[in-house]
Amino acid sequence: MEGTLLMDNDRRSRKRVPISVELKLHAPSLHFVLLSRTVDMSTRGAFVRSNRPLPVGAPVTVEFDRGRAKNPLRVSAEVVRVGSVEEGRAAGIALRFTDVTELDEALIDDLIRTAKA
Repeated sequence: MEGTLLMDNDRRSRKRVPISVELKLHAPSLHFVLLSRTVDMSTRGAFVRSNRPLPVGAPVTVEFDRGRAKNPLRVSAEVVRVGSVEEGRAAGIALRFTDVTELDEALIDDLIRTAKA
């Protein structure tokens, strides 16, 4: 129970920013690659446009292009929710970034700030 409370508090402390960032999503176990954009994003997760749902809990890798002179940023993530038009939601995949290092978090924050500018 305590872990759940900590996770909920952590989720609330990360502000989601409505922002469109290009990405590539890989789900090798499902033979799936998606080129898409975010709907919103924080340093701990993102909602990604997609008409093809992935199973909740599926592990994925997300790759963000950081510009010409920089290496792509790759982070591991897990599908936590799938939205569909039939449910009255935007079609897409909600992701929670996993195993995010302090450097990853700083790079994601920089990506968000750069895209907002």
